[in-house]
Amino acid sequence: MMVRIRRASSTRPAARPGITGRLRRRAALPPALAALVPADGRLLGAVPLTDDDSRWAVATAHYLTVVGPDGVELHRGWHEVEHGRWDADATTFTLTWTDDSRPLLLVVPAALSRGERSVGVDVAPFARALRQGVESALVHSVTGQLPSGQRVTVSVRRDVDGRLYTTSNLPARAAGDLERADADALADLHRRVRDGVGLPTN
Repeated sequence: MMVRIRRASSTRPAARPGITGRLRRRAALPPALAALVPADGRLLGAVPLTDDDSRWAVATAHYLTVVGPDGVELHRGWHEVEHGRWDADATTFTLTWTDDSRPLLLVVPAALSRGERSVGVDVAPFARALRQGVESALVHSVTGQLPSGQRVTVSVRRDVDGRLYTTSNLPARAAGDLERADADALADLHRRVRDGVGLPTN
């Protein structure tokens, strides 16, 4: 599991060409979109995904939610996130998943236009919630090398209901196509990681 949040001065938005107003306040999730976010305690962070306020990514205690004009576009638990990375130069969060889903790219505009004023976007609370959410879901992990030479990480994760389960960073299709020796080594990694937290190993 890797969550890298780079702090850089480029995360601080500057006024766009043609906008004469100063950055006087920070962008906030519009109430109409906030009402669409499924209940999960306090909102921990949110970032706009368009400069017209129509789509936002929202972080709560257990979930990442993307809301837009048509309602909830994505609603997944932090335990489903394998890696999270913030690229300050591209102003983009990249999330990869523990299953075979395609990576999620959250491109954050530098600022939102408000007539002659530009409203700044602060990514720090969302980045912090992303890091904390992913780290809290990861209970234990073990990395090993299969006989074929491939390195694999198997982890114990906690889902939104508090249940523990194991998963690996191998796509399900690849895991199903392993040679016998590699499959046995992968099974051993699963036993080791489960034993590390006191889960049954048979």
